Amino acid sequence: MEICMNCGMPDTRPGSDFKNGICLACRNYENRKNIDFAERQKKLKEICEKRISGKSEYDCVCPVSGGKDSTVIVSELVNLGMRPLLVTVTDEFTKTKAGQHNVKNIAERFNLDHIIFRHAPRTFKEQTLKDFENELHPLKWIEEKIYSTPIRIAKLYKIPLVFFGENSSHEYGTSCTLDLLHPLSDDETKIYYFFAFYPYNERDNMEKAKKFGFKDLDDCNEWFRQGNVENFTQIDSIAYIIQLWTKFPKFGFQRVSDITSRMLRKGQITKEQAVLLVKEKDYICDPAAKRDFCNTLYITEKYFDEIVDKHANKNILVKDVNGNWRRKDLYKSS
Repeated sequence: MEICMNCGMPDTRPGSDFKNGICLACRNYENRKNIDFAERQKKLKEICEKRISGKSEYDCVCPVSGGKDSTVIVSELVNLGMRPLLVTVTDEFTKTKAGQHNVKNIAERFNLDHIIFRHAPRTFKEQTLKDFENELHPLKWIEEKIYSTPIRIAKLYKIPLVFFGENSSHEYGTSCTLDLLHPLSDDETKIYYFFAFYPYNERDNMEKAKKFGFKDLDDCNEWFRQGNVENFTQIDSIAYIIQLWTKFPKFGFQRVSDITSRMLRKGQITKEQAVLLVKEKDYICDPAAKRDFCNTLYITEKYFDEIVDKHANKNILVKDVNGNWRRKDLYKSS
C-alpha cells in the first residue's frame, strides 16, 4: 500500500492517482486557491435569476437527506429567491432520532414542498442483500436511486434544474475537474453540483446547518458510534454506515480514514493524531449498525461475517485474535 504523505489515504481507494507521494484529493484541495469561487457564485446567481419567472410552481429540485449539506444548500437557494422541490429517497433501515428530526425540519424551516420517495421495500432488501453478497457493496442499488430518482421527478414535473451537493469524485480524488455541470445533464434538465460554486467544508456546513435547526447525534443524546470520529455525517439511519465500513475489508480503510484525511487537509488535526485514530478505530464495525443491517435483511451476524471473510483482501489485511480484520502495516506496528 502506498500511503499519501499528506493525508494518509492509501492508494487502494478505487480510482486513486498518486503523484510524488500525494493523492489526487489533496492535489485538488490545494488547487482550490486557483478557483475563483466569487465568480462562480455570480454564475449561480445568474442561473437562479434566469429560472425565477413566477410562472411555475418550482424553480429546481433539491435532493435532500435533511443532513448538514442539504440544509445549507436549501438555505442558500431560498436566499437567492428560489423555490426548490425537496426530494428524499429513503432506505429501509432504522431511522435515528436526529435523522427523523432533520428530514422533518428541512421542509418545515423553509416552508417547502417535500416528496419522500420510498422504493419498494422488498426490492430494496433483495437488491441490498444481493450486492452485499456479490460485491460487499450493499447500498449500490439504493445509492443509484438516490441520484436518479430526483432527476426522474424533475423531468416528470418539467423542472429544468437539479442541485446535488459535492462532486465526490473531485473532493475525494478520482477526478481532477470540478465541473459546474454534472455529466448527466441534457437539454431538458441541467444538473449542478452546488459545491462547485462554494468550497466544500463539512464542519463549516455543520455549523451553518445548526443555525437552521439541524441536529447531530449528540444533540439528540443517542448512539455513540464506534469506528467513527465524528457525530454529524451519515446519521440519518443506523445501518447506512455499513456501506462505509465494507470498504475496509476490501481496501483497508473506511470512515475514519475518510474523515481524518479531510481534517488533515484542512489543518484540523496533526498527522500523528490521524495515524493514531486510524490505527485504533478504522477497522471497527459499529455493532448497532451491524445488528440493524442484519435485522433489516433477515440474516444472521454469523452469515454477515462469512460474507465479509469471503471478500476480505488478504494481501493487506490480517485477522487479530478477536476475529477482526486489521491492516497488516498498522497491526504489526501496534
